[in-house]
Amino acid sequence: MKIHRVVTMLGATTTTGKLADDMYDLNYKTYYSEEEGRYIPISHMDFQHMVRAFVKLCDQENMLDRSKHMGTTKELVEKIKDLEARDVIQYHELHAKINKLEELLEEQQDLLSKEIKAKNTWRDAYYQECHTQGDRYMFSEIPNDTDGQEFVDHMKKHLNKESYKLRVRGQHIKPELKGTGATYWGQGINESTHLRVYIDKK
Repeated sequence: MKIHRVVTMLGATTTTGKLADDMYDLNYKTYYSEEEGRYIPISHMDFQHMVRAFVKLCDQENMLDRSKHMGTTKELVEKIKDLEARDVIQYHELHAKINKLEELLEEQQDLLSKEIKAKNTWRDAYYQECHTQGDRYMFSEIPNDTDGQEFVDHMKKHLNKESYKLRVRGQHIKPELKGTGATYWGQGINESTHLRVYIDKK
């Protein structure tokens, strides 16, 4: 893990959300890498590499006073260990959240399946309620005479007009009008020998 990521993660664990300002200037501080033969920004060093380099510098008595810096090295190692422990805790917390989300998703899918099933059930029930087997008229072949008109008038009189409406249409053209074109634009009751009665829901 690169040092700049370590700094970012350590900063996230503090109450202020960041570390000291100089921790974010490590990109402008360099370290000479003997392996690469060049200076590299400290922020781009792997934290293990940085720790090893720091320990190496501490061992060089002609450059650093080991006793003076030992405490700092120990604190850094402890912080890194603490960060690794926090990573483990965050991993388990994240894993638990993922499991919870998977459970919620499965529950939502189950509810959706039940809703679709219920929707289909209500749709089929509605279709059965509204579907008419055969023709839509309720009465047919009513003679278009005095008795037939009286029968239709009685139905109109006793109909539940709040819920239903009654329509009367002609049925069977009168023999004398066949072939005359009199019913070209539609067949009226006066041109019919019989009647049909439709009763529709409002």
